[in-house]
Amino acid sequence: MPAHPLASLRASIGAPHRSYALLVADAHAKLGYGSMAARREKVSRWESGRTVPELTAQLAMAHIHGVPQSEVRRLGWPHWLSLASGDGDMLTRSWTLTGALETLRDVSHFVQRFDRFYLAVTGPLLQAFTEQWHAAITQPSRSAPPQVKDPDALRGAQARVQALETMYGTVSPAHLLPVAQSDLSFLAALASEPARHEEPSPSLLLLAARTAGLCAGLSIGLGENALAERYYLLAVRAATAGGDARGSVGYLALVSYTHLLAGAAEDAILLVETVLATIRQTEHPLAGFLHLLAARAHALLGDSAQCKRALNEAAKGLARLADTKKSLRCAVTRNISEEWVALCTGVIATHLGRPQQALDRFSPLLAPSRLSKLLPLGHELLHIVDTQLALGHVGDALLTAQRMVTFGGKPSDKVAHVYRKRFSAHMTLPAVREFHEHLAH
Repeated sequence: MPAHPLASLRASIGAPHRSYALLVADAHAKLGYGSMAARREKVSRWESGRTVPELTAQLAMAHIHGVPQSEVRRLGWPHWLSLASGDGDMLTRSWTLTGALETLRDVSHFVQRFDRFYLAVTGPLLQAFTEQWHAAITQPSRSAPPQVKDPDALRGAQARVQALETMYGTVSPAHLLPVAQSDLSFLAALASEPARHEEPSPSLLLLAARTAGLCAGLSIGLGENALAERYYLLAVRAATAGGDARGSVGYLALVSYTHLLAGAAEDAILLVETVLATIRQTEHPLAGFLHLLAARAHALLGDSAQCKRALNEAAKGLARLADTKKSLRCAVTRNISEEWVALCTGVIATHLGRPQQALDRFSPLLAPSRLSKLLPLGHELLHIVDTQLALGHVGDALLTAQRMVTFGGKPSDKVAHVYRKRFSAHMTLPAVREFHEHLAH
């Protein structure tokens, strides 16, 4: 299962480790860098993160995948690999109406064959992305909204998305995601059709942003955090180009959430700080959510002092949010529940090495009426499983995992692997072996 962008690139051209090593060695020689050993173990070490390829080896790989040498030097390893993986166009297109529509068309196609564990924007790419976003959000495009050939079809798509949103949290994301992806592809097709009328259509881009945001939430429910990140990136672009600054801010906040879920704490903090600097209001409805994400990120980094400060700010922001009318909240803050906040505080305790404190926060959430509200979050609940296992409560951990799988539907191979890995040390228990067999079917 490719967990590194190089592994995904290698798989995309159908090259085993040995064959890829030969390709790199051949390009290395042709570029005048001299001979290099073509060993499969070398490629394996690069993909595992145990070693970083020498610059000349990176330039040889860039030559194979059509990435300019200047980008290799500017972005560094492994960030430049995103430019060769199919994410490059999405990250480098202009922040215009045309750029958003092109991104919509591309994303709706590549996600159908998505097989990546890694995030699209990290390190220098993320820094550049946030700077471009800030410039675009503060100087919105003056382009006219896109027109479509069939506005009735667009209104039908809007009705379908509304129906899917009402089912979110009650129907398995495994069933809803393909339908939402199909709607996103339909919107991409509408964006490609020439308009035949004078009157502007209902906002194609804003509906695309909303649909992409729904796809992202469903992807998180299935444990596909890297896919969710790309959907939220599309939503950010579409909302920005569509003139919805409020929505764009919310979707970028959710990009930070996907980075946090993927363990990229420093990137999550950068995104949180970018959004906080943009809203410039401590009373903004998003402030509490953002500070809570920051607290989790600092806890993941082991910085208890910064975590405590962020938690204090989060408490203030969430208290203000509770007094805010729902009509004034954005799509993100409307979905913040007491259960999710409690889950976050438990996760923070876990990151800070306090499993018993974490379980004290988690235990009230295991009541069926409360746990049902969290099941759409998918792998977030693995923090509960991990805490239960750490304290030796294997039976409780297994029950939590089984409820997650029951709600989520049959997991993908890579998600099933995550579950199996959690319980691999307890295979002597019949119930665990039965769970493993269930995951295999």
